[in-house]
Amino acid sequence: MFGHSRWGRLVVVLVLSVSLLTTSSCAGDAQVRQQAMENEQRFSQLLHSARQFGFTADVLQPILTQYTSLRSSQPPFSFFSNRPVDDYYLALARRYLLLHTQLRGLIAVNTQRFHAQVQQELQSVRDLSVKDQKAGLPGWTFSSRLSQLQDSLMHAQNFGDYVQVHKGLQQVAYDLHALEATSSRLSALHNLLALAQQAQLNTFSLSLQSAYQNDQQLFQKSSSVASLHLLDGLLHAQSQQATVVLIQAMPTVISIHLQELTQGIQQLPDAHLDPTPYQERLTIYQKQAASPMNVLSFQHFLQRVDHDTFAVKADALREEAHEAVRQFHQDVDSWSFSHLYYDGYDGNSYAVDVSYLNNNFGLDAENLLSQATTLDDLQAALDTARTLLFNHQLMEMDYDDPTPYNQVHNADMQALHHYQLMQGQVIVISLCKQSLRLYQNGQLVRSFLVTTGRPERPSPPGVWTVLNRLSPTIFKSSDPPTSPLWYPNTVIQHAILFHDGGYFIHDSWWRVNYGPDTEFPHHDDSGDEHSSGSGSHGCVNLTPAEATWLYYNTNWNTSIVVY
Repeated sequence: MFGHSRWGRLVVVLVLSVSLLTTSSCAGDAQVRQQAMENEQRFSQLLHSARQFGFTADVLQPILTQYTSLRSSQPPFSFFSNRPVDDYYLALARRYLLLHTQLRGLIAVNTQRFHAQVQQELQSVRDLSVKDQKAGLPGWTFSSRLSQLQDSLMHAQNFGDYVQVHKGLQQVAYDLHALEATSSRLSALHNLLALAQQAQLNTFSLSLQSAYQNDQQLFQKSSSVASLHLLDGLLHAQSQQATVVLIQAMPTVISIHLQELTQGIQQLPDAHLDPTPYQERLTIYQKQAASPMNVLSFQHFLQRVDHDTFAVKADALREEAHEAVRQFHQDVDSWSFSHLYYDGYDGNSYAVDVSYLNNNFGLDAENLLSQATTLDDLQAALDTARTLLFNHQLMEMDYDDPTPYNQVHNADMQALHHYQLMQGQVIVISLCKQSLRLYQNGQLVRSFLVTTGRPERPSPPGVWTVLNRLSPTIFKSSDPPTSPLWYPNTVIQHAILFHDGGYFIHDSWWRVNYGPDTEFPHHDDSGDEHSSGSGSHGCVNLTPAEATWLYYNTNWNTSIVVY
């Protein structure tokens, strides 16, 4: 028993000794271990912040891999020394410190990159807002919201601040796109309304027009995406109703459009144009019209037909305008050089119809024709060519007319009848006779001798309206002081603007002589050859007393014919 007791006590002593040694070895230096734990905590807090700021796992993956590896590591086991354990925790502390530094660098680089991205997003959303405003879409509070977001971006200090600005911009962009989507639905309803009007569905068109106007008002007053969604539902219901009605009216609409195209094609031979290509397309359209269509295919069908209808009319108008231009220039060429005015004052010869020459107003019709993009543009070019031709022929007639200036001229009467101006007040100006006559309801009221534009700056022939009435005003030269056409600032008491570019009927107190040939270089009894020795700069000059009378005996509704 004694032996067993002795050996038992020895075993207990050995076990306690080993346990003490082991515990002492694993613990290591407490300060070293504490430093490692603090570094890990600092890193963990920074990682938590990065995740809250919005850094994704993909961005953090290199850091997370190292962090997982560190957390899975264990201190070494040693019976006789704390050194391995201390070295482990020292290395762990350094690794966490390095990982913390790497994470801060990752946050800094991505924050800078995200800052640039948010700036670009802000500019993109601003551009979208400006585009919508130019398109007439209601801006709501977009401007103020964008200003607030820009201010937040300027004061942003960390990645989380940029994330908040980013989310705000996403919401504004979403709202703007919702605005555009509702606007598109409004436009679609408007297209259906136009189709209903073309189908002559008068009662339904009025009802749909009223609904469309109400929708527009709701759209302009919309203050949230929710209100837009409500409007979208209303637009959807109205569009469905309109679609049902239009499907029933499609045959009528198709018939109207095809008839318009047919009429246009029939006019092409008169314009010396080949109708065959359009006739072939018309045959195709007629076959397609016999097949069932939905609203979308119906709209596309009408677009193609209307495109050809426009092309047919444009071709005919353009050809007609070209022919009118050709006739005008032929008329000018055959008359102008055989009716030159020889000026004994300076020994030069001048074209009496100088206003109609190409270097003046003779190319007005061609210029309009080259710039025409619509049927109205083409019609304006045609009308201009016809007016130039007709007024030049009036001038030719008046040139050979011996009637005194203060009596009714045949050319005047033809002008009043042609331009349907027998009712109302009309000023008629004859360039070749340098005279002005005022008519009221076709009756001569009063006549004046005038001076019109000199050869370098002739007066514009045509049919004009009063654009402005000034009393008094100051004329300022558009030419530089070095130009022979320059004049000092001049006070004008009464001026009637009849054409853009500063073409007035006004008093000219510096002149004495008026009437035939005063538009060319001549001696003026005022003695002022510079100001009075030739015609005006394109205006129509009268004596001060006559200009005063004309000003107060005409009005804004007075028409002006210059030939």
